[in-house]
Amino acid sequence: MKVIIYSEKGYKKAICEDAALLNEHIISDSFSEAQLNSRALIAIADGVGGNAGGELASRYVLNQFDKIDIEDITAEKLHRFIENCNIDLLEYAKQFPGKENMATTLTGIILLPDTCFIFYIGNTRVYGLQGSYLKQFTKDQTTYQWLRDRGQIEEADICNKNEITYCLGGGNLKYATGICVNEYSLLNQCKRILLSSDGIHEYVSTDELEDFILGDINKETMQKIADKARDNGSEDDKTIVVIDRM
Repeated sequence: MKVIIYSEKGYKKAICEDAALLNEHIISDSFSEAQLNSRALIAIADGVGGNAGGELASRYVLNQFDKIDIEDITAEKLHRFIENCNIDLLEYAKQFPGKENMATTLTGIILLPDTCFIFYIGNTRVYGLQGSYLKQFTKDQTTYQWLRDRGQIEEADICNKNEITYCLGGGNLKYATGICVNEYSLLNQCKRILLSSDGIHEYVSTDELEDFILGDINKETMQKIADKARDNGSEDDKTIVVIDRM
């Protein structure tokens, strides 16, 4: 199983607030490729740009995963672990005057031989390639999605599409009540799995992503996806992970 991670700082941004986790290694504003066995922990955290300290929040949360034993994981244990990560983040943030409301999204996957767990909060995504089509396994926790779910299409079309409704941190426990953890066996049939931050998927359509990841997956492919997002107007940090099991 090959895992490729590409992350780059957004246009005009001083620091990349996105970070990715590959087992115990954190990648931000760089490229990484690794060969893994059938077990892996992979995640993306996108520090919330509207709250000072987003880059601290994303890295802090990902660093907490060195405490988890994926061989002994259940959905309930994983949910509780992320809740505790959030409590720890809130305490950690108090050390930084003016950054007490630091916040981050979190999306990840734990791959095991017979099952996998997908966890998320916010609007970073996980897709699985089924045949030649990408299926989204996460649901964006945004004002835009909330309005669409309620049939308020006109209101959704004029709102800030990137405004999230749940996150880790943010200075208040209430923002983490949207933590989702799901276990799947079907996902093991997906030959490729993709994780992305909103700097990618808000600017590159699912159809375009499919075209990219149906071919060879390498650093050049990942750069082309990021370039496409930039060409389509993305000034945000951009992180994309492809797990290749073909």
